[in-house]
Amino acid sequence: MNAALLVFAKVPRPGDVKTRLTPTLSASAAARLYRAFLRDTLRQVVRLDADVRLYLAPPLPEDGFDAVPAGVTVHAQEGGGLGERMQRGVEATLAEGYHRVLLMGSDHPTLPLSFLREAGRALQGPNALCIGPTEDGGFYLLGMTAPVPELFEGMRYSHADVFADTLDRAKSTDADVTILPHWYDVDTPRDLRRMLADLRADGVDAPNTRRIADQLDLEALLAGA
Repeated sequence: MNAALLVFAKVPRPGDVKTRLTPTLSASAAARLYRAFLRDTLRQVVRLDADVRLYLAPPLPEDGFDAVPAGVTVHAQEGGGLGERMQRGVEATLAEGYHRVLLMGSDHPTLPLSFLREAGRALQGPNALCIGPTEDGGFYLLGMTAPVPELFEGMRYSHADVFADTLDRAKSTDADVTILPHWYDVDTPRDLRRMLADLRADGVDAPNTRRIADQLDLEALLAGA
């Protein structure tokens, strides 16, 4: 297998994840929902023709992490900021001999698997690069066939121009850039409403998210928000 997919995530601890969903949700409920997002993300990506690596922000739980399917390896993110952590993960994976590396988060449980397959097809040349933009100005996926440190060094994240800045950096290199279809992260109550609509659609495979949404009665919570 010559492809690896890196899922960058946090340990779903209350107060550390999905904080923009509070106070609509309690910190505990937000963490339960985030855990479901991560479970469904991993459940999807293990179907791809790629080795899956889960990179968790430290500290890692001492008693392990039960949201990991068989075959997925768990790694600690290393480095200072997010850019350095992603760069180290990508470069270490490529150094192990993988020809294609895709990197994504876990904030989009209804992301179509076809988008990820399209990303894999885009990474055919020796300097191929793909990026999947999100509607809030970020990105849900980066993929490359060679290290591109310019994408990460000195980058600022969590603002509305992350995708635009990353694309500008990519275009300043000799990489062959493919832009994937837009999607959305679930960060706000408005995003939750869209997610709930997606979960009602045929063909959406996110059983863990659907179960927790029902248990938390998100429809009612959002109706009163």
